[in-house]
Amino acid sequence: MRNLHQHIALYVFEIIILGIGFIVILNADLSFWAQLVILLFMLFFYIAVGLIRHTKDHDMHGKVMLEYISISIIVILIFFLINISRI
Repeated sequence: MRNLHQHIALYVFEIIILGIGFIVILNADLSFWAQLVILLFMLFFYIAVGLIRHTKDHDMHGKVMLEYISISIIVILIFFLINISRI
């Protein structure tokens, strides 16, 4: 049960950080490059938290790393497609 509470706390923390980042990107009047930097920091945080959690639980596999990296690449591509006129 303790492990479940640790995971829930980590997920809540991750959702809060990512939520704040997306709110800043969507609502602040920032340049394309500033938004990109914020997004890259958010994705780095997302990957780091995931890798730390899986390493701590001893279930780190290549598939897990590939999943986190793939999701991050998809998010970056969507960001570029939405903002293609601002590049």
